[in-house]
Amino acid sequence: MQASSPIHELLEALKHDNLVQLRKLLAKASIDLNEATITCDQYEIDDPDEIPLLFWVIQSHVSREAIEILIDQGMQFDATSREGLGALDIAIKHHRRDIVELCGEQGISYRQSQRRSGLTPLMLAASFSDFDMVDFLLDNGASVHDTDKRGTSAAEYARVLGQTKMAEYLGDIARK
Repeated sequence: MQASSPIHELLEALKHDNLVQLRKLLAKASIDLNEATITCDQYEIDDPDEIPLLFWVIQSHVSREAIEILIDQGMQFDATSREGLGALDIAIKHHRRDIVELCGEQGISYRQSQRRSGLTPLMLAASFSDFDMVDFLLDNGASVHDTDKRGTSAAEYARVLGQTKMAEYLGDIARK
């Protein structure tokens, strides 16, 4: 019987929110949390993606406490992809308010974009018509007046994507 790899054991501990096992594995195994990639077939395509462990733990709804353990053990929470996609983007996409809050606590801006396009967190939340997330971002420094590199606002993103209630909501806020 073949022994499982340290990364496989780590993923199992994370999937089951086994914090005791997670701490043990991180203490004994030399796992580079910033280099670890996970093969992910989220779109059920022939050629699955490899994504950073950081993105996997967020989209897999791993507990905030387990993510905090990974951060304490050296996982770079502010890391971004070549396109500028980061933890905040993944957390917004997967409606992880707990992780969005953690992003702010870790110093990640709710207003500035790391993406090449200039798409801000507010624009992303508006695109998903996530009113709770939009309100949270606005309450914590995001602005309806910010635009991406093409000059498009969050309200315009919502409108173009057919999110008419969100577009109206943001438009009303912008007029105040």
